[in-house]
Amino acid sequence: MDIKRKNIPDGMRDMIGKETEPAAKLGQKLCGLYAKRGFEKAQTPALEYYDVFNFKSQTIPEENMFKLTDKSGRLVVLRPDNTTPMARIAATRLKNAPLPIKLYYNQNVYRVSHGYSGKRCEFTQTGIEIIGGDRKKTDIEALITAIRTLREISAFFGGNIKYNLEIGHAGFCKALLDSMDLERSELETVRRYVGAKSFSALDFGFDESDGAKKAALEKIRQLPRLYGSKEVLDKAREISQNNEKALDAANYISEILDILEINGLSENVSVDMAIVNDMEYYTGLVFRGYIEYAGEPVLGGGRYDNLLSNFDMDAPATGFGVNLSVIADKLTRAVGTSEKNQKTVLVHYSDAKLLSRAVNYIENCGDVCTLSCFESLEAALEYAKSAGIEKTVEITSGGIREVTAL
Repeated sequence: MDIKRKNIPDGMRDMIGKETEPAAKLGQKLCGLYAKRGFEKAQTPALEYYDVFNFKSQTIPEENMFKLTDKSGRLVVLRPDNTTPMARIAATRLKNAPLPIKLYYNQNVYRVSHGYSGKRCEFTQTGIEIIGGDRKKTDIEALITAIRTLREISAFFGGNIKYNLEIGHAGFCKALLDSMDLERSELETVRRYVGAKSFSALDFGFDESDGAKKAALEKIRQLPRLYGSKEVLDKAREISQNNEKALDAANYISEILDILEINGLSENVSVDMAIVNDMEYYTGLVFRGYIEYAGEPVLGGGRYDNLLSNFDMDAPATGFGVNLSVIADKLTRAVGTSEKNQKTVLVHYSDAKLLSRAVNYIENCGDVCTLSCFESLEAALEYAKSAGIEKTVEITSGGIREVTAL
């Protein structure tokens, strides 16, 4: 037999029983939060035309997409991202809707994981998008919703899980890099090192004979240190000297932090001016959410004012996505959830005439019930023992009796 018949592709997972529950239940909890805050649920197909994602500032490289063709030979992809399809919906089905449009989603994305990274190629993502509206007010709404999301995640896993939201500005690093007139390959190298906070790597050899480029590079080398409390923005302003766009970005983050602080929302918020994400895609505020035990960002987003133009819609936008699969995998293993485990009851009936009573018991019982598939009570009890079912009841003509409890 072909071994592929019994296996699954790299980066995919089979999930059974309780393995499926944490991500699903957490997703339901977060969707309830977003719906209560006035966001409308949107659902898009798993298959999209490749052209939906094929534009200059796309965040998902072509080589990371799963591609196939439809019946007409047109190139389609498995949904590699949720934000872009939300933008497509806003520009088509909702093109005449009043702005802002507030959407939330809870659906899988599919991305090729290269090499042996062990990362999933299919994962569940929930999040929000705000299309239109005042930029500052919608940035604030996205941030406070992100903070509330992290708090909900912490509560789901017991309430004592630490979390933090780091905020920065895509325009800050971009403005400094633009002053260096770098080649595309050099720009990507610097961006990667800044994002990884690699101090030593930023000493690599550009031709620094150009005084202006050398001065700009010295500023870039300080970016990984611009992390922490609001005070780091003073250093950011110092670095921004004579660079108006960089200074505007630092001042904007300071203003946002002031608003959060005045309203008592800044406790779990820090500054990271080295968040670069994709500098062509993001145009303003960017942020990442971290939660204890995850070991990587579980929430990410920011402002992307140019995306809608790819769908012939002129509107600013902001939002974020949450990787439910990573959270469920890592935190469930580390601490478990705060969900109470329900007792499982096996409901056995010997006479077919008693089926309706068995069904009625199941529908009115507060525990999880499974209907016996055995003719004899002895076989049902043996199954309950091997399956670890805590309680078995038998439906009889005289009533209901508990037969055994493990």
